[in-house]
Amino acid sequence: MDSFDYHVNVLMPANFFRDDEKWIREMLLQLDPSTRGKITVRYAEVYQAAWDEEPISYRKDNTARRAANIRLREFVRKYAAFSQGYVTTPTELLKTGTSQNNLPKQAVA
Repeated sequence: MDSFDYHVNVLMPANFFRDDEKWIREMLLQLDPSTRGKITVRYAEVYQAAWDEEPISYRKDNTARRAANIRLREFVRKYAAFSQGYVTTPTELLKTGTSQNNLPKQAVA
């Protein structure tokens, strides 16, 4: 993971835990540049909301990090595959393969 180029200029969220900076940057670089701005704003909002909701002071950092990082990780996992064309519609998947046995059977009248 240390071989990754961290010198790329990426807009970081307003609120985040400093130890997560490399990981957040790596996640954001998997997204389209037009999407990164929206996601950084939303990351900061989720982080701040989780921080404010946690009543115990020594748990605030961990709770906020966990909530924001889970959301970012799941979004990147779903969106990055879609934006790079790895996800196709179900009808296209049915057409692929060596035989037509995977298609639904037609009812005979």
